[in-house]
Amino acid sequence: MEQTVSRGFEKRKRGTKRMIVKAKYMLWLAGKAGVKEEHFEVHEENITLGEFLKIISKRRPGIASYVDAILSDRGEIIVLINGQTPQNGIETKLRNGDEVVLIPPVSGG
Repeated sequence: MEQTVSRGFEKRKRGTKRMIVKAKYMLWLAGKAGVKEEHFEVHEENITLGEFLKIISKRRPGIASYVDAILSDRGEIIVLINGQTPQNGIETKLRNGDEVVLIPPVSGG
């Protein structure tokens, strides 16, 4: 699978800084997303995890239903920011260079 760079917002607002946020899709989510990881360039300071997940949902239709479930608080996907559970859930503010990891549930024996 390849690594891609996507634009989070097409138009840049005056006075806003550009941020790069990395998204990683683990296990079978990578197959459904079509990539293992990608970098998003977002032109909004103080973007929340929820807003970033909406961008992912639009860019990766193969995992949109799973991401939408996270946003409606009914998903089983684990979301980490820089290896940590988000302190404020989907309202957690992202910073330049953050890594958002989506991990699906694992089962087996």
